[in-house]
Amino acid sequence: MKSPKRALIRWAGSKKKLIPILKKSVPLNFDRYIEPFCGSVSLFLELPPSKAILSDINEELINFYNVVKRSPSYLSTEVGKLESTKEAYYNIRSMDPSGLSRKQRAVRFFYLNRHCFNGVYRTNKAGQFNVPYGSKLSSIPSLDEVMEFSRFVRGAKFESSDFERIINKAEYNDFIYLDPPYAGRSVKDRGEYGQVKFAEVDIQRLHAALVTASERGAKILLSYADIPVIREVFSSWKIETISVGRSVSGFSKGRVKVNEVLIKNFENGK
Repeated sequence: MKSPKRALIRWAGSKKKLIPILKKSVPLNFDRYIEPFCGSVSLFLELPPSKAILSDINEELINFYNVVKRSPSYLSTEVGKLESTKEAYYNIRSMDPSGLSRKQRAVRFFYLNRHCFNGVYRTNKAGQFNVPYGSKLSSIPSLDEVMEFSRFVRGAKFESSDFERIINKAEYNDFIYLDPPYAGRSVKDRGEYGQVKFAEVDIQRLHAALVTASERGAKILLSYADIPVIREVFSSWKIETISVGRSVSGFSKGRVKVNEVLIKNFENGK
């Protein structure tokens, strides 16, 4: 089956531009793909279709994917009925998702993601989405693109869960790819990725879960900011430094080069 031409959503921290580098670190053979911080699932879309567990703590994101998987035509048709105006955006943003059906929530999520500033997902302390309208709008994926994506993820199971629970599902010859939000990032204090924080204490919890999964025979690839604590905690693993471009404050003119690390428990070509 052909891979979708693009991800359906925009997502802060997406690894889309790092795909050529990441693909070189994907194991040649694995039985199942597991991604506990799935976001826009950019890497998964570049791999041969396989059984997969795609998870994120963000319930709205996972609900969206489940509706894409089960009701792609409905989703595409309904979002196409909505106006791409600033007034319409704020009216839809003001809706309380708890009063909507799962399908309606998915339509709202899709619309807001394609019309908000930079595809950022951010909530206030009350859990209300509060990203402003974006002045530069990206095109909403067509029905064909939504249907293509739906077919591609047919073998995937989408779950909203804490990362540790998902890692604990890994078995022999599963491949786990992880790209957690960076602990201590200033934007997280404003509610980016939602109000559930990934803090430095979670790095220790992440390491413990991955060590156990590795002992069960899972193959693991982790991408993260090149910071002292991550090198210290994963000092016995294989660590590769890569240079990436990153926008500062969401503006391309503020783009700078920073280092990240790829951490894994297996050799390339295996």
